[in-house]
Amino acid sequence: MNNNEGIPSRCWCGKRIVTYVSKTEENPYRRFFRCEISLQRKKENHLFKWVDEALFDEIQRMDEDQARIAEEIEDLRSSMKKTVHEAVMKHKNSVDVGCVASILSILCLCSKCD
Repeated sequence: MNNNEGIPSRCWCGKRIVTYVSKTEENPYRRFFRCEISLQRKKENHLFKWVDEALFDEIQRMDEDQARIAEEIEDLRSSMKKTVHEAVMKHKNSVDVGCVASILSILCLCSKCD
């Protein structure tokens, strides 16, 4: 998963993500994700993401996935209806042919009896 989308699990450096609580005046008690080594390596650009933004991203991703799955289900339904209809018509045609053949056989037998 791209670290900029959804809930992060690892930083680009491979280290795990830790959840902290902001103590700043601008964002008091706001939770955020940060790479576990980012405090020791402040000059490097390690992962930082607000938890609420990550959750919003994750909900959007799940919504898109749900819409895609719903579309796939509808496509499968349509395909299945078509396949069933074709099978029914094939079976109906073979039954019709079978009935006609049976009737012709009976007529032939009846004509031989005369």
